[in-house]
Amino acid sequence: MTEQQQYQTDLEEKEQQSQSYHDLPSLYHAYARRVFHYHYARVQNQHEAEDLTSQTFMAAWEQWHNLRDPKKAVGWLFSIARNKNSDHFRNRQHIQHEELHDKLANSANPISSETIDRLLDLQLHIDRLTEKDQDLIRLRSVAELPFKQISQILHEPETRIKKRHYRLLQRLKAEMEQV
Repeated sequence: MTEQQQYQTDLEEKEQQSQSYHDLPSLYHAYARRVFHYHYARVQNQHEAEDLTSQTFMAAWEQWHNLRDPKKAVGWLFSIARNKNSDHFRNRQHIQHEELHDKLANSANPISSETIDRLLDLQLHIDRLTEKDQDLIRLRSVAELPFKQISQILHEPETRIKKRHYRLLQRLKAEMEQV
């Protein structure tokens, strides 16, 4: 990431952090897509991701009265999403390697077999991470949440989250270079 891209990302994060959500519809419009992508990255199935997204917002609707600080609404929402994901996987096994290969091979956009193999290798390396590290990767890379909100969701200091995230990326990169 170039310095300019990092600077732009930092500006966007600061803007998001100052955003306050006083009603669920505005939170939904701002984050429904990201919640869906967060779920999809985990379940790799559009219908299941849609169901989990619906369940997330239904739970948020039911618990909206418990939200004390509107500035923490995004972190609160992704905590719900994370819990829904955990509930889902307690009741279902992970998608098998072959199923993922079939999905990639039959996708609407043509993907070379070399790219498919690289993506499958990356998925295997990610699957080997702890659940906590997988959540961090998904919250940052898929849901595109700023580190501050991730730290609220995972209940860890922001500096620790940043350090862990960058170390995970370095580790995955090193592992992928060995393949």
